[in-house]
Amino acid sequence: MRIFINLLLLGATVFASQNITISQKQQNDLGIKVQEITVVGTVDFGPYNGMAVLDKKDMLSVSSNVEAIVKEIYVRKFSPVKKGDKLLTLQSNALLGMQREYIDSLIENKNSTQNYNRDVKLESEGIIAKKVVLASEQLKRSSDLRVQLNAAQLLTNGFTKDMLKKLANTQTPIKELTLYSSVNGVVYEIDANVGEYVSADKNLMLIYGDGKRYLELDVPVDIAGSLSLGDIAEFASHEAIIVAVSNIVNPQNQSVKIRAAITDAKGIFINKVYDVRIYKNVDTAFKVKKSSLVFSDNKPYLFKKTETGFEVLDVTIIQERTQCYVVSAELHAGDSVAATSTAALLSAMEEKDE
Repeated sequence: MRIFINLLLLGATVFASQNITISQKQQNDLGIKVQEITVVGTVDFGPYNGMAVLDKKDMLSVSSNVEAIVKEIYVRKFSPVKKGDKLLTLQSNALLGMQREYIDSLIENKNSTQNYNRDVKLESEGIIAKKVVLASEQLKRSSDLRVQLNAAQLLTNGFTKDMLKKLANTQTPIKELTLYSSVNGVVYEIDANVGEYVSADKNLMLIYGDGKRYLELDVPVDIAGSLSLGDIAEFASHEAIIVAVSNIVNPQNQSVKIRAAITDAKGIFINKVYDVRIYKNVDTAFKVKKSSLVFSDNKPYLFKKTETGFEVLDVTIIQERTQCYVVSAELHAGDSVAATSTAALLSAMEEKDE
């Protein structure tokens, strides 16, 4: 009997799913031992560094679109706020100027509307020509547009619809503008002081809203290819569910970005880095000794025990551990695979093929 000891380095792909007929005595002589596979229901990856973050849409940036003086600040840094709470009050000459233009446009619009209605009546009585009515209508439309534009300018600079209605009814300028929180959250930053002059578009305050918290982490690109939406990331006794796997690779470290939604963010600190492990449920994964796998052209194979010998199986490596591999292959609970002398089996198969 020949004992084959040469490693098969090329052409292994043609042997996948083929059978090696070999007696038990030959197996004993070659030192081939088998091991029953272990079914694996979950694989884990990591640990990785993950940062707790908040969506940009849940960060409220409070600013003044016009030059103003800060008259009053009602909140403190890191204090909680609710939707509708007062944040600060501003005084602005520029805002007073906008209100004056709005009031002037309302007065002009009232006059142009009256003139148009009068001309329509006179034209119906044959007193004036149609072209006079058309000219009056054009002036009215222009006036209507000016009112709309001035109103929009006030609304984009902190006015509410109620304030705009009050200004239109009383035609008395509102000297102070109070800004309110539009979300429930925590004041993260205050960049203004009472009595301070602030320029247009200056950020005065930043509020972190009570929105969904996420974990963001970088994982190696080969690991990311094994992950799916719904896989679980565990950290600091908390759990997050993967909701996005980027397809853009960081060229510096060959990693991709993963985002996971934290299920219960109580006690989680934004921008803190946590140790994260990712757990993935698998249906057809098995644990085998490292000695069970052979490689040819970087492709892994193993030998499944049959009644007459061994069957060669293609393998996909899901995870490499210290003393074993977690693999996916055409295996079932109770199957056994060769755990030693696998090089001899490949050599025997090569001889058979020749």
